[in-house]
Amino acid sequence: MIHIKNIMRSIIFLSILISSLIMINRVLVPKYIIKNSLWPTTTTYAQFYEMDKNSIDVIFLGSSVTVNAFIPQEIYNEYGIRSYNLGSEQQSIFLSYYWLKEALRFQNPKVVVLDLRFMRDYHPESPINTVESLTRKCLDPMKWSSVKSEAVHDLCKLDESQSELSYYLTNIRFHSRWSDIQEYDINKEPANTASLYGFAPIISKGPEEFIPYEQNDSSITMEFDSVMQYYLDCIVEICKNNNIQLMLVDLPDTDMDDAINNTHTEYAKEKGVSYYNLCSTEYYNKIGASLPEESAIAHANIWGAIKISSMVGLILKENYGITAVKDAQYEKTRDFYEQIKKSANLVRITDQGEYLEALDNPNYAVFMTAHGGSTVVLEQEYVMKGLYNLGLECKFQNMADCSYIAAIIGGEVVVEESSMSKINYVGSFRNRNSVFTLHSSGKSTGESSLITIEGGQYTMSIVGLNIAVYDLTTFKVIDRVAFQGDRLIR
Repeated sequence: MIHIKNIMRSIIFLSILISSLIMINRVLVPKYIIKNSLWPTTTTYAQFYEMDKNSIDVIFLGSSVTVNAFIPQEIYNEYGIRSYNLGSEQQSIFLSYYWLKEALRFQNPKVVVLDLRFMRDYHPESPINTVESLTRKCLDPMKWSSVKSEAVHDLCKLDESQSELSYYLTNIRFHSRWSDIQEYDINKEPANTASLYGFAPIISKGPEEFIPYEQNDSSITMEFDSVMQYYLDCIVEICKNNNIQLMLVDLPDTDMDDAINNTHTEYAKEKGVSYYNLCSTEYYNKIGASLPEESAIAHANIWGAIKISSMVGLILKENYGITAVKDAQYEKTRDFYEQIKKSANLVRITDQGEYLEALDNPNYAVFMTAHGGSTVVLEQEYVMKGLYNLGLECKFQNMADCSYIAAIIGGEVVVEESSMSKINYVGSFRNRNSVFTLHSSGKSTGESSLITIEGGQYTMSIVGLNIAVYDLTTFKVIDRVAFQGDRLIR
């Protein structure tokens, strides 16, 4: 009897230990989400696993340029084609191969689009042509199965500096993160925003000009790295064995030359697959992006990505025969995508009246503080009209250069205050998960202002009206400006 009790105690102890280790590992693994990363791989892969089985017709694989270039929602909206972007930052061909194998456990795509950027030797010091930190960003979110076990085993066989055990027990690698734990390490809400199906938007402008690639020498070639070629061959083989059409691409980039183009063209011809060099004049002109606002170069911005996605969607429709399907998953995420575009456009607005009009959005939390002599801004007719439309009462009237604060969260005014004395205010939103502070000091009380949100300082501290905007759908500050006179300053 005592023997049985000891066995039961041991089983209970081991169960608690294993459960604790699993929980610790999940917490300590770094999270890369829209809130804190340009390439939110945690969200990308978590949401892939939530897709309905066999509901994806096209899969995009490749490095960060892939993540920024192909917008599955845009392709669906225009052509009804269901796709998913499984790219990641510095995703080498080795990693693309294993994510293709993983994808085939859940999906039966008709086409795989593979970015060939990492057939070039970017990291000669690494056997798999990428660094460990970015390998982990790509592999850690993958579910455990024979695919991940094989990937980890082959990785550590190629790169003896890495440990297989550290992929199984990630607390070995990330034990020092205890002091850096954030809300999103524990609370899934910020990580589980509505899906962009792996696309990551960039909003910065591109270069002023781009000269597309033109072939000069058809004979010059380059040598593939033997490991990269092996896994590219494996991708070709797995596509053929699963009756998947493979589309090889190079995205617009200043690195393109004859050796790369000729080698990729010859490889595609030899393997009987398609190759599209989007750096070339023929395809770049078809993209039709206008620089610098619509950048399709290297890491494309959202407006250039829309153009790339439109052109590639047409190729998928006309050359690969992918037909339109109405899918509730993609219908459900239309509004979230539209909000992403609105937020991207916000940072390009330069007119004060237009800016205030754009802030009338239930997905925003808007914070305002007056700094010093602000009357010349606040009492402009179009500014007051914009503030009234946001639900504010403009309590600063008849109080020349006073202190003034306001916060509008989800379309609701939570505070508006004006005074000839300094104003300090502390509040919270998102069910008290996010804290903000507002400080305003008018012309006669020190001329200062402060807006802090979740511990970050977002005031420009410019005389006039200072504004910070937080997107409640992506859980991050997306813009901060100051109105000074009739100017909008960033």
